[in-house]
Amino acid sequence: MQPSLGDDMYDQWHGQTMLQLNPVLSQKLKLLPFKFASYDKTKGQMDFFDPARKDDFESISGSKMRKMAREGKTPPPGFMDPDGWKVVVGYYQSLADA
Repeated sequence: MQPSLGDDMYDQWHGQTMLQLNPVLSQKLKLLPFKFASYDKTKGQMDFFDPARKDDFESISGSKMRKMAREGKTPPPGFMDPDGWKVVVGYYQSLADA
């Protein structure tokens, strides 16, 4: 079981699916599996999603992150470097001013 898609623009496997559907690339590339990273609320940091503890995780996708930045909201502690988050917020809020 994986986090739900909700309001996200893409699901976490979208890129991999697109590569698999391309007949030329799928023959030439070997896609390596990877674990889905998510915010672990019990640890206060990013970690690999554990289906056995699904309620302990919050999926903060790119879509959700951009929305938070546009609205000037702060992500949970440990999600991102605070100085880096200020840059992201500044960028997305500048788009709203344009």
